[in-house]
Amino acid sequence: MMHKLGELVQRIDAPLSDHLKKQEIEYAHFSFSWMNCLLLREFPLHLSVRIWDTYFAEVESISTFHVYVCAAFLCHFSAELRRRDFQDILLFLKDPPTASWSLQQIDVLLSQAFLWKSLYENSPKHLGADRH
Repeated sequence: MMHKLGELVQRIDAPLSDHLKKQEIEYAHFSFSWMNCLLLREFPLHLSVRIWDTYFAEVESISTFHVYVCAAFLCHFSAELRRRDFQDILLFLKDPPTASWSLQQIDVLLSQAFLWKSLYENSPKHLGADRH
Protein backbone atom coordinates (compact mmCIF):
# COMPACT_ATOMS: atom_id res chain seq x y z
CA MET A 1 0.00 0.00 0.00
CA MET A 2 2.87 2.39 0.73
CA HIS A 3 4.37 1.65 -2.67
CA LYS A 4 1.04 2.32 -4.37
CA LEU A 5 0.75 5.59 -2.42
CA GLY A 6 4.15 6.63 -3.77
CA GLU A 7 3.17 5.78 -7.35
CA LEU A 8 -0.10 7.64 -6.98
CA VAL A 9 1.50 10.79 -5.58
CA GLN A 10 4.10 10.70 -8.37
CA ARG A 11 1.29 10.68 -10.91
CA ILE A 12 -0.94 13.24 -9.19
CA ASP A 13 1.61 15.68 -7.77
CA ALA A 14 5.02 15.14 -9.37
CA PRO A 15 6.58 18.26 -7.78
CA LEU A 16 5.71 16.97 -4.30
CA SER A 17 6.92 13.48 -5.14
CA ASP A 18 10.18 14.87 -6.52
CA HIS A 19 10.69 17.01 -3.41
CA LEU A 20 10.14 14.04 -1.11
CA LYS A 21 12.69 12.06 -3.13
CA LYS A 22 15.16 14.96 -3.04
CA GLN A 23 14.77 15.13 0.74
CA GLU A 24 15.24 11.33 0.88
CA ILE A 25 11.83 10.84 2.47
CA GLU A 26 10.62 7.25 2.23
CA TYR A 27 6.87 6.71 2.37
CA ALA A 28 7.46 4.20 5.17
CA HIS A 29 8.74 7.08 7.32
CA PHE A 30 5.25 8.52 7.65
CA SER A 31 2.63 6.38 5.93
CA PHE A 32 3.13 3.15 7.87
CA SER A 33 0.94 4.42 10.70
CA TRP A 34 -1.50 5.94 8.19
CA MET A 35 -2.03 2.51 6.68
CA ASN A 36 -2.17 0.57 9.94
CA CYS A 37 -4.28 3.02 11.94
CA LEU A 38 -6.50 4.23 9.07
CA LEU A 39 -5.58 7.87 9.83
CA LEU A 40 -6.97 7.67 13.37
CA ARG A 41 -3.92 9.48 14.78
CA GLU A 42 -4.07 12.25 12.19
CA PHE A 43 -7.62 13.47 12.87
CA PRO A 44 -9.88 14.13 15.84
CA LEU A 45 -12.15 11.17 16.57
CA HIS A 46 -15.34 12.69 15.13
CA LEU A 47 -13.57 13.26 11.80
CA SER A 48 -12.03 9.78 11.83
CA VAL A 49 -15.51 8.35 12.29
CA ARG A 50 -16.65 10.28 9.20
CA ILE A 51 -13.74 8.87 7.18
CA TRP A 52 -14.41 5.34 8.41
CA ASP A 53 -18.10 5.69 7.62
CA THR A 54 -17.12 6.31 4.01
CA TYR A 55 -14.76 3.33 4.06
CA PHE A 56 -17.53 1.01 5.21
CA ALA A 57 -19.86 2.41 2.54
CA GLU A 58 -17.33 1.56 -0.16
CA VAL A 59 -18.53 -1.48 -2.07
CA GLU A 60 -15.01 -2.42 -3.03
CA SER A 61 -11.91 -2.80 -0.88
CA ILE A 62 -11.42 -0.43 2.04
CA SER A 63 -7.65 -0.69 1.64
CA THR A 64 -7.83 0.42 -1.99
CA PHE A 65 -9.86 3.53 -1.22
CA HIS A 66 -7.71 4.26 1.84
CA VAL A 67 -4.62 4.68 -0.36
CA TYR A 68 -6.45 7.36 -2.33
CA VAL A 69 -7.55 9.09 0.87
CA CYS A 70 -3.92 9.10 2.04
CA ALA A 71 -2.83 10.54 -1.31
CA ALA A 72 -5.46 13.29 -1.08
CA PHE A 73 -4.37 14.00 2.49
CA LEU A 74 -0.69 14.22 1.57
CA CYS A 75 -1.32 16.32 -1.54
CA HIS A 76 -3.53 18.68 0.46
CA PHE A 77 -0.34 19.83 2.18
CA SER A 78 1.78 19.85 -0.98
CA ALA A 79 2.75 23.52 -0.99
CA GLU A 80 3.59 23.44 2.71
CA LEU A 81 5.67 20.28 2.41
CA ARG A 82 7.63 21.51 -0.60
CA ARG A 83 8.92 24.41 1.53
CA ARG A 84 10.30 22.09 4.19
CA ASP A 85 13.40 19.94 4.60
CA PHE A 86 13.69 16.31 5.72
CA GLN A 87 13.27 16.82 9.46
CA ASP A 88 10.51 19.41 9.16
CA ILE A 89 8.57 17.24 6.71
CA LEU A 90 8.63 14.26 9.04
CA LEU A 91 7.67 16.36 12.06
CA PHE A 92 4.83 17.94 10.09
CA LEU A 93 3.49 14.60 8.86
CA LYS A 94 3.72 13.00 12.31
CA ASP A 95 1.49 15.76 13.71
CA PRO A 96 -0.41 17.38 10.83
CA PRO A 97 -2.48 20.49 11.63
CA THR A 98 -5.91 18.88 11.50
CA ALA A 99 -7.26 19.61 14.98
CA SER A 100 -9.41 22.44 13.66
CA TRP A 101 -10.56 20.68 10.50
CA SER A 102 -14.29 20.57 9.85
CA LEU A 103 -16.53 17.88 8.41
CA GLN A 104 -16.65 19.95 5.24
CA GLN A 105 -12.87 19.67 4.85
CA ILE A 106 -13.12 15.90 5.36
CA ASP A 107 -15.85 15.73 2.73
CA VAL A 108 -13.61 17.60 0.27
CA LEU A 109 -10.73 15.23 1.07
CA LEU A 110 -12.95 12.18 0.54
CA SER A 111 -14.36 13.63 -2.68
CA GLN A 112 -10.86 14.19 -4.02
CA ALA A 113 -9.91 10.63 -3.12
CA PHE A 114 -13.01 9.25 -4.83
CA LEU A 115 -12.28 11.30 -7.96
CA TRP A 116 -8.71 10.02 -8.15
CA LYS A 117 -9.84 6.45 -7.50
CA SER A 118 -12.34 6.79 -10.35
CA LEU A 119 -9.64 8.12 -12.66
CA TYR A 120 -6.73 5.85 -11.79
CA GLU A 121 -7.79 2.60 -10.14
CA ASN A 122 -9.01 0.82 -13.26
CA SER A 123 -6.40 2.42 -15.50
CA PRO A 124 -3.19 0.63 -14.50
CA LYS A 125 -1.14 2.42 -17.14
CA HIS A 126 -1.70 5.62 -15.18
CA LEU A 127 0.32 4.11 -12.33
CA GLY A 128 3.63 2.32 -12.16
CA ALA A 129 6.96 2.73 -13.87
CA ASP A 130 5.67 1.91 -17.37
CA ARG A 131 3.76 5.07 -18.19
CA HIS A 132 5.11 5.58 -21.70
